[in-house]
Amino acid sequence: MSRLGVEIRGMMGDDVDFCLGLLRIVGWGNTREDVERMMHYEPDGCFVAAMDGIDIGMAASIGYGDVGWVGNLIVSPDLRGRGVGALLMEEAIRHLRESRAESVCLDSVPMAIPLYRRLGFRDVQPSLRFTGEGRQLEYRHAERMRPSDLSDVTELDRSVFGAPRGRVLRRVFEDFPETCFVARVRGDLMGFIMAKEGEGFHRIGPWICDPKRTDVAEDLLRCLMDELVGERLWAGVLGRNPASVDILRALGFSHSSTSLRMYLGQCKSFGEVTWQFGLGGPDKG
Repeated sequence: MSRLGVEIRGMMGDDVDFCLGLLRIVGWGNTREDVERMMHYEPDGCFVAAMDGIDIGMAASIGYGDVGWVGNLIVSPDLRGRGVGALLMEEAIRHLRESRAESVCLDSVPMAIPLYRRLGFRDVQPSLRFTGEGRQLEYRHAERMRPSDLSDVTELDRSVFGAPRGRVLRRVFEDFPETCFVARVRGDLMGFIMAKEGEGFHRIGPWICDPKRTDVAEDLLRCLMDELVGERLWAGVLGRNPASVDILRALGFSHSSTSLRMYLGQCKSFGEVTWQFGLGGPDKG
């Protein structure tokens, strides 16, 4: 697609270095492997913008049936304000709608909120960011996730998140089995937590748990922190889950920034918010 002198094309393997460079400019801590996973999840839903043969922007999307997500929208700093971001967003939305998504969701940093509102996105709730550090802690309920847990984990996640993202959870477990944990009480799965390695820190999420068992939710985080002693940790939290905020603060995490969760189209599902103690990621829900 070409408009306003800007060409939008599908992201390819040769684009990894360019995309990683943009991600490092904004300082989101993504790795080369993050970019490769992004393209793996939705190979036809990742896009690059170019002008006069020079790459200048990127955006990615991922579909979960009738719900889709857009993330990692970045334009080179010297070319912002020229409509490039809007063109990338329109292409990502087009892809998701052609994939039968009825809702398109995202987490917006403050500076991008006006763009998304102009494109018709509506506000849902704040999306908070916390940082902390791993340390030795005691816990009772959590244990390392095993391949045999994945069926129960993906089923619980679908009921909580409101859409099927099993392929993402399986890939995270495949890549980071040492930082994935479950909690069972009398054999029943109460919750799970995962963490992915970024540049200089680990990103927590998804972190899902029965809200009636906040002790179990805390144990999951304690177990992860005990696994990552001395490591910097990052967590995204929905603003409407104060129990998660309370746990994070009690374990020494500090609030670092706030984004805004938004949606376009039908308000199909935002899942069971009180079960979502940690986001899978701002770019994937």
